[in-house]
Amino acid sequence: MDFKIMQAVVEAAPERRPACVLIVEDEFLVRMTASDALRDAGYHVLEAMSGDEAVEILASGVSVDLIFSDVRMPGSLDGLGLLGHVQAAFPGLPFIMTSGHLQPGLADVDRASRFLAKPYRLEQVFQMIENELANAR
Repeated sequence: MDFKIMQAVVEAAPERRPACVLIVEDEFLVRMTASDALRDAGYHVLEAMSGDEAVEILASGVSVDLIFSDVRMPGSLDGLGLLGHVQAAFPGLPFIMTSGHLQPGLADVDRASRFLAKPYRLEQVFQMIENELANAR
């Protein structure tokens, strides 16, 4: 992956604060890889390992510009439950859903802004995030 290209895109508008992406993923290595890549590209990244933890972060009042969430996670709130919560409490907040088990249309994942099947390439994640943030502006 070419981090220089990613960073150049993010630095093209230095007057605005870095976008904040909340990554919700219970698999440590998957979460760490995506988080590190987005940080290297200039994003502010928050991490949650469950839907419950993501709700706590959102309730804290921190400004989140986009959520990138897995579907299957431990706790009382999986990715689909988190999606429903976000749509009710934060309408219009971009939400990218990812899963290695579900496909769009097989569940309510089609309510998300976008869907990305696992395994994915980090370039796909970055491009999808950039597109969703551009559409939200």
